[in-house]
Amino acid sequence: MAAAAALPLLLVGSPAPAQAQDSPRCHSTGTDEAVESPIEIDRSAACPGNRSTLSIHYPHSVDGTVLFQDKPPLGGRPSEHDDVRFVIASQGPQPYITFNGERYNLSNVHFHGHAEHKFAGQPFAPLEAHLVHERATLPKAYVVFSVLLDAKTLSEPSQHDRLIASPPVLGASKDVYHINLNALLPASHSTYRYTGSLTTPDENGDYFKPVNWVVFDHRAQAGQKNVQAYRSLWDSAGNHRELQVSVPAPKVYAYR
Repeated sequence: MAAAAALPLLLVGSPAPAQAQDSPRCHSTGTDEAVESPIEIDRSAACPGNRSTLSIHYPHSVDGTVLFQDKPPLGGRPSEHDDVRFVIASQGPQPYITFNGERYNLSNVHFHGHAEHKFAGQPFAPLEAHLVHERATLPKAYVVFSVLLDAKTLSEPSQHDRLIASPPVLGASKDVYHINLNALLPASHSTYRYTGSLTTPDENGDYFKPVNWVVFDHRAQAGQKNVQAYRSLWDSAGNHRELQVSVPAPKVYAYR
């Protein structure tokens, strides 16, 4: 398996400097405290991000398991809290990022339909991929990449297609090989960042926070038939959490 490639991205950092917070584009009444996720992002109201770096260290190819995760209530038709997720094998180089000088290991990649996050003035994307990174040391913390997916007619399957096509039955798993994690990300690495929560509850019904969200501005693609087949696993409600409205609203920072 190939060694990991470090991709420095000017995406995420500490709270924005004073000049960014004072920008007329920022919501002066917004908060940097963790809010409930997902949210609608207004690009025109985003604050300029600072120049701290987030570095991605993904191997060129990884193996793992695709699991159709079954959360309570167990069995029957998939519930809104169930998802199809890719868990990286423990053997070989492990994918991770560094955020504010700390290591966060890629825990899993999973999918929601329709998308959970939304940009103001645009419809929901048919799917959203979450690349969940968990801090390597305690206390627990997360950095989650959000990638919105368009359904397209493609000449060959995308890496997202390889993870969502022909999933195992609910509660079962299957092995997959040679997944290119970097190809799950859009070609453009422009992003919007805010502090929120997980969008799937734990066993107590709580949504963990804080979570450092990195929402990519541009969309990736998956094959239309695979997207439709994935969405058909659920009823019309899908497996997404509804948009959350917080008062005060979160401050969102743009990294371009």
